[in-house]
Amino acid sequence: MTKDFLVLIVDDNVNNIFALKLLLTKLPGIKILEATSGEDALLQCIEFNVHLILLDVQMPKMNGYETARHLQMMERTRTIPIVFLTAHLRSEAFIQEGYALGAVDYLTKPIDDNLLLNRVRHYQHLHDRETNLWEKTRELQSTTDQLQNTLNRLKQTQAQLIQSEKLAALGRIVAVVAHELNTPIGNCLTVATTLDEKNQVFENIVKSGEPLKRGQMLDYLEQTHQAMNIISRGLGRAGELVENFKKISVDQESDSKKQFDLKTLVDNTMTLLLLSDKESRWKMTISIPSAIILNSYPETLEQILAILFDNAVTHGFEGKTQGHIRIKAKTDDQRVALSFSDDGCGMSEETQQRIFDPFFTTRLGKGNNGLGMSICYNLTEGILGGHISINSQPAQGTTVTLEVPLVAPEFAAV
Repeated sequence: MTKDFLVLIVDDNVNNIFALKLLLTKLPGIKILEATSGEDALLQCIEFNVHLILLDVQMPKMNGYETARHLQMMERTRTIPIVFLTAHLRSEAFIQEGYALGAVDYLTKPIDDNLLLNRVRHYQHLHDRETNLWEKTRELQSTTDQLQNTLNRLKQTQAQLIQSEKLAALGRIVAVVAHELNTPIGNCLTVATTLDEKNQVFENIVKSGEPLKRGQMLDYLEQTHQAMNIISRGLGRAGELVENFKKISVDQESDSKKQFDLKTLVDNTMTLLLLSDKESRWKMTISIPSAIILNSYPETLEQILAILFDNAVTHGFEGKTQGHIRIKAKTDDQRVALSFSDDGCGMSEETQQRIFDPFFTTRLGKGNNGLGMSICYNLTEGILGGHISINSQPAQGTTVTLEVPLVAPEFAAV
């Protein structure tokens, strides 16, 4: 039990106070304060942290009820339990008034000693429990604060790790971009420098007044034409790389959200793509039900289909003279699943795990920049608000599945 359970005895009769003090000394952990008037009781409650008040009702100047009323008016004292003691006011009306003023008990004189001791012991136990609960709550709050601080530090560390990983990834991307751009731009600079030297030689011949032979002119024009072709191809390659790199940011400003029929869009897109294959080596089967209407971004979906077609032709059918592409779709009330399959060479588990990484390619040094599937991932998960997955096994073809909502979000962060 708490050693400092403070009991205030308020009675204008000092003999009554003495008797109560003598009785309460039988209880361990009790400390007693005395007051012979209501005014004195108020001062004691303000000065000390009183836990229980034994309050006589009939006192001169300020009686017990008035004293209780003043205690109720102060925030510091209004929660102190009060036990009223009276010898005369035993009617139900007086008892009810006492309870209304905050009394927790009402004992009449002569007071039964055991009854009073039991009452005080009861409130002492309640105080101990409240104190223990408050201490546990404080400990729990302290633990909670420590856990919150730990969580905040973990979040901060996580954010730093993520930022570090982003910077590392950015460094890798910049290195690849720099390497990819260096070749065509370097070629262009070399050719441009050589062309400038030849222009200088040709200019000197013209300025010298020497006769310009037809062979010299034709040779100069041929070299200039070849140089311009190399520069044009190199700058075109650099521009293509930069454009593909920009698409990773999922820039949706060029595409507007609108309603369209999925089958019509796929049919038209694949017809145009097949026109690029003059030898017609690839067979196309499209199985999409009519009247699947999407409220989404058609140009984005066309771009994804073009990338998947190019991947199938370039990677899936590498070394093959023919191949079969199948496009299927099924839908429910909210989403559509669009699958793009080929019967090509497939891919390993290791390749599948990295297929959506930027600049990952199995044709390094063969003109591929490894951005295609990364772009598909960003477009599907970002603009279309859907999910992209891949299923493949070596020598058994590849299936890419897009699961997108029939109504695309206005904006979806990747």
